[in-house]
Amino acid sequence: MKTSSTIRIMGIDPGFDRLGICILEKKGMEETLIYSGCILTSKKDVFEKRLGQVGSGLEKILKKYKPEELAIETIFFTKNQKTVINVAEVRGVCLYLSHKYKLSVHEYSPPQIKLAIAGHGHATKNDIAHMIPKILKNQIKKGLIDDELDAIAIALTHSASRNMRGVSSR
Repeated sequence: MKTSSTIRIMGIDPGFDRLGICILEKKGMEETLIYSGCILTSKKDVFEKRLGQVGSGLEKILKKYKPEELAIETIFFTKNQKTVINVAEVRGVCLYLSHKYKLSVHEYSPPQIKLAIAGHGHATKNDIAHMIPKILKNQIKKGLIDDELDAIAIALTHSASRNMRGVSSR
């Protein structure tokens, strides 16, 4: 039987106004929130500059925290096709950097995340926000914005998925 060691999971809620991000450390069945925040871009900047800001901000976090796995939300479709395309391009930057830094990539849909965190696939943002502190035993600070909470939820979903698949930590 393998002994478990620590693995770092980066959770990303892709967006171009705010990209939610967290680093979750997992040791056995124990989860510790190491970092959470948002990479913010200005609506006044051209989109290419905003992509560059997301990329450089993400790269700084990758270098500092050295995660091994990326958990990222899949694209959900809305009526605004331009938004979907822009989010897809942000995801492309995230996936490129995960390849550059040799992270394994794991994608989860919004219903999968809701099911993992709240126990049903139709959970609300409030349901998710209510459950995260319980799961992390109140490790998070008060007043986190949705994108940051979503990134934490995505990382926790991946952590739970690892447990269900029987994947041992490295």
